[in-house]
This record gives sequence, structure tokens and C-alpha cells, in this order.
Amino acid sequence: MFALKPGRVVSKDFFDVEFPRGHIGIKNFKAELVDEHGNSLPLHEAYLHHYFVLRYFENAIISRDANKSNPFYGKKFRRNDGVCQDNVNSVSWGLGADARKTSSELPDPFRIEVGTHPENVPQEYDQEKWLLNILVIDTRGAQDKKGCSQCRCDLYNVKSKDLINTTGVDGKPLPIDYKGGLFCCEKNSQCKLQKGYIKEKKRKASIKYTVTWVDWDQYQVPLKFYILDVTDQVEYSIIPQNTDVERYHVKKTKIPMQKGGNLIYATAHVHSGIVNATLYREDGRVLCEIQSMYGTGKEAGNEKGYAIGMSGCYSKPGSIKIKDGEMLIVEFIHENTYNTGLMGHFYVYLAEELPKIL
Repeated sequence: MFALKPGRVVSKDFFDVEFPRGHIGIKNFKAELVDEHGNSLPLHEAYLHHYFVLRYFENAIISRDANKSNPFYGKKFRRNDGVCQDNVNSVSWGLGADARKTSSELPDPFRIEVGTHPENVPQEYDQEKWLLNILVIDTRGAQDKKGCSQCRCDLYNVKSKDLINTTGVDGKPLPIDYKGGLFCCEKNSQCKLQKGYIKEKKRKASIKYTVTWVDWDQYQVPLKFYILDVTDQVEYSIIPQNTDVERYHVKKTKIPMQKGGNLIYATAHVHSGIVNATLYREDGRVLCEIQSMYGTGKEAGNEKGYAIGMSGCYSKPGSIKIKDGEMLIVEFIHENTYNTGLMGHFYVYLAEELPKIL
């Protein structure tokens, strides 16, 4: 549990969260932001920018003696199956404000296989654990709720000179025209509040999550999980030149799949303003087209003006085979309006082998 304050950013890493142990198959992971009574919090009050779940192994002796200023010391993280560079998008699961309505359950008998059987445990790292990373923005009283949730630097009083020596998630220097994103929404950052706003009291909040799983047996089929990032930098921004001419902003890239497989399921992690996202074969044929869902009311899960979910693509096993080395095309279409800190991540689940009987 953690405290929320009007306009304040909460960025936290929760190590060793409660998680099923042993050799298991994960069918689904869902999370949302709730108050101290377990009630869902609406996005126009507390915006769940993202949650990421990462698997790691720990050397108990090293970690016990680790410098507390570096809680990652003594831990070896096990990333997903690719395709981004090692330190970019290495999560096992991750959504955000779009989580409540996004279809994310894997079809039977396909699962993400985890567990501490010997071949999966790095030498000298004897404990398998899980990390939950979150970024939450309390927008109560904010002068610009959407701008705060987009981590716009000017609303957080962050200037270009403040970011001169900052490197991005990809390890490269931030662009000199960086207008907003994760680096203007760091821990305890304060977004600009309305003039004369009387601050509401702190409130307690938690991340409520549900893991659906089964014990692993011969009837389960393992899936490989890939994140295809339209930027390979985790985030991007839209600075339109003329919104009267172009209604939509199209972000597109080609990504090589070193290892292919049978497409079982796909979805996307996005932010508000998204129209749709599409995954193409290298010859232009559509593999998966994902549609956005927007709220129409005020209640949690149906917030007007916010992306509250994305559809998912479930392919009949064996109907779509991605070849080893195939060049896939990822496309995200967004409203052509000023927007910062966007994420365009396509989540793709492939089966290298199919069960003989489905």
C-alpha cells in the first residue's frame, strides 16, 4: 500500500511480491489500482501509467549483504523472449490504464511456463522471485489532467537543461527536444495544480493483481512471449505540425523475428489517443489488427476520454505461422494531437510446437 497526493507521481518497485511458486503455467495476469477499501480508482483521479512484472533470481547471501541504496544488487533478471535489446522492454507482463478492458487471457492449453526446475535457474541464484514496477499519477486538482498523465515536462517544471546529462531507457542521450515522458515523471515529481486549489487529503492506494495459473504437466503447451516496440525506446511523443491537415499520426517500423512460431495470441499496450494498432507480415498481409476502446462515463473502468482497453487477436492454432527471420511490420495509429510519453508495444505469443490433438 502507498500514499497518493494531488498532482504527485508515485514510482515504485515492489520486490518479491506474492506469486505462485514452483513449476507452473501462467494463463493470465491482470492488475488495477484500488483504494484502501479495494474499490477501483477512476483514471481521472489516479492514472495508472503502467505496471510491469519482471521475473528474477536472487542469490540470498549476496542480497542480504547488498548495499540498500542499490536494491537490484544480487539479483539476476530473466527477460522475456525478445525482440528488443536486453535492457529495453524485458518485462513478463505489462499494461496500464488500458488494463481493465484489455483481453489478455491465454487460450487452453497454452501457457507461459515458469518455475525453478534446474535448467531454468542461473548458477548460484537459488531463489525465483517477482518484481512489480508501477507508475501512478494522482491528477486530483491538476491544471491539465491529460497533460499530467502524459508526463509533459512543462507541467512538472522540468526544463531542457535539467535533462542534458540524462540517458534514455535505451542508454542513449535524450533528444534535445524531449517534451515529456518517463524522465519528467520520476518519483515524487509534482504536476502543476489549479490556482487556488485546496489540496485534498492523502489517500491510500494499492495495486490489486490476479494471477491465473495451473501446475505444469504434459497437457500444457509453452508459449514464447515477444514485445515489439514501435520505437525500440519504450516511449515516443507526437508534436503535430498542422492538425487541420492530418487527422492521424502514424508510427510504423519493421522488426526482424529471429525465431518464429505459430501465432496464438496478440494484443497491445497503449495510451489514450490511440486509434488502432496493426501487425503485418513482411509482404503487407495483416496478422493482427487491434481496436481501441474508450470510456463514456465517469465511473472506474468507463472513464470518458480515456483508452480503457484494447482488443486481442486469437488465432486458430496452426493457421498463422511466422517464419524464422521474418521481418514483421508494426503500426500504431494515433490522434494527431500534442501528446507525450506514449507507448506502442505489441505483445505477441508464439508456440514453437503445437499439440497433436486440440
